[in-house]
Amino acid sequence: MKKGTLIICIISALVVGCITGVAASLAAFDKQNERTSNSAGANDKINAIWNLVERKYVDRIDNDSVVDRVCWAMLSTLDPHSSYLSGKELAMENEAIRGNFEGVGIMLRKIGDTICALQVINGSPSEMAGILAGDRLLMVDGNNIIGSEITIDSVVSLIRGPRGSSVDITVSRPGKEGLCTYAVVRNVIPTPSVNYSGMIDKTTGYIRIDRFASSTYKEFCLAVRNLKDKGMKQMVLDLRDNSGGLLSEAIGICDELLPGRELIVYTQGAHERRREEHSRPGGLFCTGKLIVMIDEFSASASEIVAGAIQDNDRGIIVGRRSFGKGLVQQQFDLPGNSAVRITTSRYYTPSGRCIQRPYDRGTDEYYAEFIQSVVEQYQGDSLLSHINDSTPYHTAKGRIVYGGGGIYPDHIIRYKTDSNIVYYNKLINRSIISDFAFDIISANGQSIKKRYPTDKRFIDQYTVSDAVLQNLFARAEKEGIARDPKCISRFREEIRSRLKASIGSMLYSPSVFYAVQLKYDPELNEAVNVKYDLQAQPSNNTTKKQSQKLSKRP
Repeated sequence: MKKGTLIICIISALVVGCITGVAASLAAFDKQNERTSNSAGANDKINAIWNLVERKYVDRIDNDSVVDRVCWAMLSTLDPHSSYLSGKELAMENEAIRGNFEGVGIMLRKIGDTICALQVINGSPSEMAGILAGDRLLMVDGNNIIGSEITIDSVVSLIRGPRGSSVDITVSRPGKEGLCTYAVVRNVIPTPSVNYSGMIDKTTGYIRIDRFASSTYKEFCLAVRNLKDKGMKQMVLDLRDNSGGLLSEAIGICDELLPGRELIVYTQGAHERRREEHSRPGGLFCTGKLIVMIDEFSASASEIVAGAIQDNDRGIIVGRRSFGKGLVQQQFDLPGNSAVRITTSRYYTPSGRCIQRPYDRGTDEYYAEFIQSVVEQYQGDSLLSHINDSTPYHTAKGRIVYGGGGIYPDHIIRYKTDSNIVYYNKLINRSIISDFAFDIISANGQSIKKRYPTDKRFIDQYTVSDAVLQNLFARAEKEGIARDPKCISRFREEIRSRLKASIGSMLYSPSVFYAVQLKYDPELNEAVNVKYDLQAQPSNNTTKKQSQKLSKRP
């Protein structure tokens, strides 16, 4: 991947998914909060400015909009993670935390001026009503939704609604004349946070978690039990791209992975006394080889899990330096269905590390430094070059670890810099593969499902032919991506697997994507084969000389 493309991907990830870390308990707004003389004076000043704006400003203002912006601006001066949530934002955040929403169970995608059903969730109201992946949505309750100005968000707002209510969705279907209108009764749609779990080989289980929601601990325990029944003796816990979530869920998972009475994490703040969390005896998987995968987008609750496993020498951490968020937010509900999330404490790993990156130069610089560090890692710079706290901490067995900038892996997986992979990355980043997969299910989706009625049969038996691959490459050429014979020769099977995974995820479930792709995940393959050594030694792939040099930094 080229440097410019990498930076764009990083920025997009930061915009689309915020780095989260919320305490399990949500506190209500207290109108009887005590006021000091300083806060009373601040309130008087804010009220005076507000009254002047209302009485003197040249134009009429939208009070709600101005209030939202004022609240956001005030909290943004504290730290990068204290935030104000408007009513709409709060509803979205609560859905993510709950792990479900009320709707019909369709994943949408806009192609040209048309909203299409990219995936219909198994067992959802849409599937039961008869809507298929590949259908083109034309009307919702008689409202036209075709046109370049139509957005997915606007269509979602029409389709979403309370459980038990009905919505009429009119679609056209490739290969079928006329239109079909389906009355779909809305219901609760679960959104699992454990993306996939399965066996890599006869003894190695794999669990991927994409966020820590209120159901994550239960999902994780169910996955562990199922994998143990299948013979799991060692586990890969994949927390790559996991931006965090509920602290309580991370603690629960650590509880199942650590022996009894081990310190998991402790939190402390200026107004919060030290609070420690320890594991209990009898965890589901507290013995056996454990590998935890992290990357630069693993944050907050993900880092709590990785830090607890690393500091207790329970397993080995593999990947790249994590994001570096060591702040814990507590949510306080406000009048008007809004809320604030205020940082109330820092969390510390068992060895005493706070892995929070510095934010004293403001939020913009905070994220800019993160992007720069990732670019430097991609270019081959040392992953230790941005350690902000040179104090050496020690794991239970005496290994050296560092804080102040994320969790540093015990085994580093560097970015692939092979120039031959650029063409493959373009097929992914420009949505060529996913768009081509959508065309396939639009034309042949039902015949594929008829031939392969279960996701297991699809995974085991479906193949992407060379002729289909040639059509994919031709499609890319039409989109302005010239063929790269060297890349095609070297990564043909990876491209074939990616296309199959995309088709499977649209026709069956997102978990099919991971089931197909695991074989061609080079980072996972490297993690499984890493030397498993947790004896006392300088950690993070550093030499003794590097460790001494770091400890002398101011």
